[in-house]
Amino acid sequence: MLESLRRKLFYPLKFWRINFFLWCGFGLLAFLIRLVMQEDLPRALQMTLSTETIGFLLSAFLRYIYKRAGLQRILRPSFIFLAMVLTAVTAGLHAALMQTFLSCLNLLYAPSGASIHFAIWERWVVFTILMWFVYLSWTFAYLWLKAEFHSQAEAALEAKARAEVQSMELQLIRFQLDPHFLFNSLNGIAAEIPIHPKIAANMVDELATYLKYSLDHRHELITPLAVEIDAATSYLKIQKARFGTKLQTRITASATTRKILVPSFILQPIVENAFKYGLGKSFTRLTLLITAQAKAGHLILQVKNSGKISSSQKGSGLGLDAVRRRLEIRYPNRHHFTLTEAKGFVVATLDLEGEPCSV
Repeated sequence: MLESLRRKLFYPLKFWRINFFLWCGFGLLAFLIRLVMQEDLPRALQMTLSTETIGFLLSAFLRYIYKRAGLQRILRPSFIFLAMVLTAVTAGLHAALMQTFLSCLNLLYAPSGASIHFAIWERWVVFTILMWFVYLSWTFAYLWLKAEFHSQAEAALEAKARAEVQSMELQLIRFQLDPHFLFNSLNGIAAEIPIHPKIAANMVDELATYLKYSLDHRHELITPLAVEIDAATSYLKIQKARFGTKLQTRITASATTRKILVPSFILQPIVENAFKYGLGKSFTRLTLLITAQAKAGHLILQVKNSGKISSSQKGSGLGLDAVRRRLEIRYPNRHHFTLTEAKGFVVATLDLEGEPCSV
């Protein structure tokens, strides 16, 4: 609504239209007052038309001056005094023109009503004071609206710039994670080539499938949870080809839950973290469980891996740092990310409230 009003007031054609209707409204009120003061109808009508025409033109002249002064200058406190002087001079000029017009009318019509009780200079003083109030009100209303809309425009530009920065940061984080995952996968394949060449070949096939998936979705910053689960499944296949029976996985998510929108590539770093600290270079078995539940507007994502939290795991790696930064952007004050230990499992929990912000 305010944006529409701003355009009407400060776009040239719309400003003239609004200004015209304002003066018409003021003219109607003045016309009724003249009739109450027992002015003749033709005389009152001509006085009203001339007064509002002069007011319309002089207010347009004031607008021209304010535009030439610039917004920065008219927002200074010192400009208030200048505006008061300028409106006083404008009101005096308006009154002088009206008295000239009134003198011409007196030659055509005999003075009637209240006008016969006042001298010309008295009418000029009264009319100057009245019009000074009118022009002063018009000026402050115009300048206040102009400053208000300028502030809103700046806020909108700032919000747009902030959104662009956030979007660039999300893309940067995404580009950091993909090479990170690729580096870990290639190291795993290289380790298997001398000992298990067939397993290494299967890992290469699964890695190619995953990379194709990653390229197909590289421009998507928000995706359904199902897409994230598919990406995690591709990653688990790569690891399954490497570790075989040493790795046991299970993914649990209902069809409804899979439709919920989440930031893309939000699950992958947590799953990688589970492998990094849950199995690593040891020869123990690893159980990895991924669950997703929707509860009262919250999406609860959990990645559980068998093992214990190590001292190094308590720190912040690239993947988990990226997850935290993205959650702050996508779910400001609407998320919780915890890493805990319970019953022989390390549990990474994401509690996401509502839908992710679009930036």
